[in-house]
Amino acid sequence: MMPSLPIWQFDLPLLVLVVLFAVVALSIRNLMGAAIVFGAYSFMMCLIWAGMGAVDVAFTEAAVGAGVSTVFIVSTIYNTSATMKRRPGGMAFKLFIGVVVTVAGGFLLSALPDFPDWGDPNSPVNATVAPYYITHSIPDTHVPNLVTSVLADYRGFDTLLETVVVFIACIGIYSILRIEPARTSIDETDEEIAAPASYDPTDSLIVRQASRFMVPFMQLFALYVIAHGHYSPGGGFQGGVILGASLILLAVSFDLKFLLSRWREKSLMLLVATGVGLYAAVGLACLFMGGNFLDYGTLDAVLPGKQDMARSHGILLVEIGVGITVMFSMLAIHINLASNGRLERGL
Repeated sequence: MMPSLPIWQFDLPLLVLVVLFAVVALSIRNLMGAAIVFGAYSFMMCLIWAGMGAVDVAFTEAAVGAGVSTVFIVSTIYNTSATMKRRPGGMAFKLFIGVVVTVAGGFLLSALPDFPDWGDPNSPVNATVAPYYITHSIPDTHVPNLVTSVLADYRGFDTLLETVVVFIACIGIYSILRIEPARTSIDETDEEIAAPASYDPTDSLIVRQASRFMVPFMQLFALYVIAHGHYSPGGGFQGGVILGASLILLAVSFDLKFLLSRWREKSLMLLVATGVGLYAAVGLACLFMGGNFLDYGTLDAVLPGKQDMARSHGILLVEIGVGITVMFSMLAIHINLASNGRLERGL
């Protein structure tokens, strides 16, 4: 009999650190410090997910929570203020929020008895849904990674709408923050625009050369994550975030003009839409081939292999679409946050 792993001995310290980081991130007045603590909080959550066996979720938490989200917060602070200001009458508002959170938390905890026991094999999920995915994933989709087969095939509609949500978020941030050059020249004088710092980090030869060295390996790893998501943790979302982070690294180590000279504004937005379009186009192709929307098995006439391999290749196509949308959405969001919508200068 294989001895059980001492998982709780690792989970308990991680849980304590997560709660500690959460309290510190909420109480610290320096927003830059809060952003760093928030990144550490996300990294601890990544370790907790990995310890629970949810490696794909841990991968996403590391890439999004501890990675680009921290960069987005720092980019926002760069154009606002690094110190939180107290508002008059703040104690009454905090008490009100505390009461609301307490009532909502009590309401949610009251529903716990209605849930099945932890790990109950007779629960509806463990008795019906999970066994079907486990026994039919490889015969149906030829994909050993159950997470990929569930998200991109069995629940393909959900993943399509999640990709659309990323697209809408990018469009929303772009619409709110984007400032046209003509408006900037009329509404703001040169004195109103903050002057650049006396020390410009983008002039550092070490930073620039180090980023040049790191970016190709980041992008190669991201492509591997997208292409190999069928067989190991990963997929279009994680790979797209890593690809976007590689370009954000160039924008930070050089400047936005260096990046925008290679990726024009219109090209970025078209590529964001292209990923969603590719995903939807695969579904429409399934309809034209006589099947249901996102029923990749009907593409066996145009994709290599039989129906199981056609579903595997169809999953790869939609994962590429997700990666394209996520990659350029992350980049477009960073550009707007870092430049305060002007697309002229950034971190």
